[in-house]
Amino acid sequence: MNAVRPAEADQGAEFARAAVWLLRMQAVCAVLAAVAAGLLFDARFALAVLGGAGIGLLLTAVSALRAAVAGASPQARLSAFYRGMALKLAIAAVVFVMVVAWFPAWFVPVLVGFVVTLPAYWIALLRLGVDAPGVGSQTKQG
Repeated sequence: MNAVRPAEADQGAEFARAAVWLLRMQAVCAVLAAVAAGLLFDARFALAVLGGAGIGLLLTAVSALRAAVAGASPQARLSAFYRGMALKLAIAAVVFVMVVAWFPAWFVPVLVGFVVTLPAYWIALLRLGVDAPGVGSQTKQG
């Protein structure tokens, strides 16, 4: 029987909190972009933007779930991360080809919706950098 050590459980819980926070931030970006698109253009444009943002959310969830099932070793985690990113890219390619093939007139707003979810990654990195112990504190070696 595989027992989960407390440190591993804490890391898994922290990863889950970070992933959920990222998905929430992307959802906020999606709603703000859809509202702006609705005000500037029309409801159909706003829905296309929301659809593109949904693609971004889906891709983040897929890669996070893939990474979440990794083993405890650093090699297993890195391997799961790369497999998750490869899966994310493959799904993105398929979905965007489908959009171009089936909804060519709506490709730009769908792409805009996807792109507005990307700054959430930068915001998450800034947030994690602020929360990380030792980050931002400069010590002199001497």
